Amino acid sequence: PRGSDCRGGDELLSPGVRLRAPELAVLAANGLDMVEVTRVPSVAIVATGDELAEVGQRSLGEGQIRRSNDRALAAALRGRGFGDVHFAQVPDDLAATTATLESLLASRQVLVLSGGVSVGQRDFVPEALRSLGVEQVLDRIAQRPGKPMWFGIGPQQQMVFALPGNPVSALVCALRYLLPALEQAIGLPVGDAGKAVLASPAAGSPTLTCFIPVRVHHDGSGRVLATPVPVPTSGDFSGLPHTDGVVELPPSGTTAAAGTLVSL
Repeated sequence: PRGSDCRGGDELLSPGVRLRAPELAVLAANGLDMVEVTRVPSVAIVATGDELAEVGQRSLGEGQIRRSNDRALAAALRGRGFGDVHFAQVPDDLAATTATLESLLASRQVLVLSGGVSVGQRDFVPEALRSLGVEQVLDRIAQRPGKPMWFGIGPQQQMVFALPGNPVSALVCALRYLLPALEQAIGLPVGDAGKAVLASPAAGSPTLTCFIPVRVHHDGSGRVLATPVPVPTSGDFSGLPHTDGVVELPPSGTTAAAGTLVSL
């Protein structure tokens, strides 16, 4: 009967929702073949460093590693609906880095860099960005892993995320800062972090916020449990495929005991 599904004046969809299968069904059933949407930003992922080799390169020279961060970051972006992703690579050279970033700032709305942001003699990314008019918003965060993260805003309001080069650090920063910022920028609501209970103790830090990779499961009563899967260093990423995300431990002088409520 008319009006049994929804009534005149009812709001079918609120601004800021993703158009998934249920939303598209609602639009189609109500004869809305055209709706106004937000454009998904175009993203450039820039891998930095002379040591980086292509994935398909069979033998590596001394000190070389295969590019992995850009693939991981692209997968994280695409998994959240940001599919317009472009890859680039720059060597440890100030002039080359500046030229590439200048071109990308003219064509992309978001730049995500991996590496080149620490305090080494060949870390040129912050200097190159500042010379191109990118205003620094933050440089370094009191966290582990991912302390040497840099963020700035370009002359045309481009967002620039310069993430650490270590794989675990880069992924943690992408999960905690990059993806939420892009979702907020396109109008998606910012929800509260999920909660879980530690299934076993996790070591924290007296001065740093710590992000601990975990496996998530449920007990017999339906509680969300998080079992820590610590990695020895921020470069040890082989264990990450066996995890479901990270939990956040605020600065504390003690180890978080099993049963502690944490944010996912």
